[in-house]
Amino acid sequence: MSTRPQRPPAMRYRPARRTDVETLAELGLLAYRVSSFEKRREFYTDHPRFSLRDVRVGELDGRIVASLVLYPLVAWVRGQQVPITGVGSVAVSPEHRRRGLGETLMRSALRELRQRGSAFSALYAFRGSFYRKLGYGVIEVVQQLAVSPANLPASDETRRVRRLLLPDRPAVEALYERVAAQGHFALARTREWWAQRLWDYPGDWIVHEGRRRGQIEGYLHYEVDTTHGPFRLGLTLTEFVAASPEAHRGLVGYLASLADQVQEIHHATPGDNLWLATLETAQNLRPGAEMGVLLDTGGVAHGAMLRVTDVKAGLECLPVNPQARGEVVIDVDDPVLPQNARAWRVVAREGRLHVKPEAAGAGRSPQAAGPAPKTGRVRLPRLKVPADVLGPLLAGTLSATGAAAAGLIESSGGAEVVESWFRAKPAFLHPMNVF
Repeated sequence: MSTRPQRPPAMRYRPARRTDVETLAELGLLAYRVSSFEKRREFYTDHPRFSLRDVRVGELDGRIVASLVLYPLVAWVRGQQVPITGVGSVAVSPEHRRRGLGETLMRSALRELRQRGSAFSALYAFRGSFYRKLGYGVIEVVQQLAVSPANLPASDETRRVRRLLLPDRPAVEALYERVAAQGHFALARTREWWAQRLWDYPGDWIVHEGRRRGQIEGYLHYEVDTTHGPFRLGLTLTEFVAASPEAHRGLVGYLASLADQVQEIHHATPGDNLWLATLETAQNLRPGAEMGVLLDTGGVAHGAMLRVTDVKAGLECLPVNPQARGEVVIDVDDPVLPQNARAWRVVAREGRLHVKPEAAGAGRSPQAAGPAPKTGRVRLPRLKVPADVLGPLLAGTLSATGAAAAGLIESSGGAEVVESWFRAKPAFLHPMNVF
């Protein structure tokens, strides 16, 4: 006897009120098992990235049973700033789990973002499969290194490395923004985030100073684990930013100089990192299964996920390769946000995309290449893209031709057209930006 899947109970979705703060703190305490009710309450009342008006709750029978935060963020994309809404602190009370409330809450949030014109949403997933069915796809693929500092090269540039001083802070903040602007989908930081979160973060800040006093060309931050004693330290390198070859060599040389005390360094790096070339030999102090003659240098991990909540607005606000040219039809499959689920005619011109819905019976252009049918019009190249693949495709994480070859998208000549449009440095949001 077959049974129908249980429908989630009707839940009211609304903005949080000031009178909800105590309940939200209690929900967070139960959902995340945090140690301090006061700190959780402060999370909602004094956060540098959002205010209470950005918090959403789900009510069941008049009681708050779920909540999330819609973080108003900005990402650097090809040197330009693009608004992006982060979704975080998704919580469902333990006694209401496995009833579809978390998915209902997320679907309501996505509809809200679509209605208010937010083109992109990003998050860090507790389980990727849960968010993939909601249209999110992984855009940040990082390599997790676990190496000995003795495996790093020394450098004369270490003489320019020193501990960060209070007057260095503005220069470090400016350096981060300069380097982030050169990346792809790196998050911008506000002064409030630096002041209220990063500068008081546990650990050590180290800078590389150029030839001119106060000229900061690179910096790093790390935390130290003393569990195994003072001469078997573990070091977690939480941020490494270098704007010049000299700064890179100097900061790496500084880490190498810690070899007498530090046993291993843990570091998450972007997919195009140069640490593999920096190491004296391949090494992973936390290796996986051996595979023949391959030398393991670190595990691969998924970071941020991206969702396109408004296809037309997202494509048109996203900077692409300035040399991008061509025309294509992108057919989006999006069961969660059906407004996106249609064919979109996209033209690349002068580093921007121009988008309009494809008219019924359209899809042919007299300017397109290829043999002309009897009507005298030529069918445009096409792509059929699921919602959870669209974000990684636009972020440059997935190659269009590679995705087509792997069966992740369907292409009728469209993959070759857009291949160069979105190609970019790998997305890297930086661990100290986690929301």
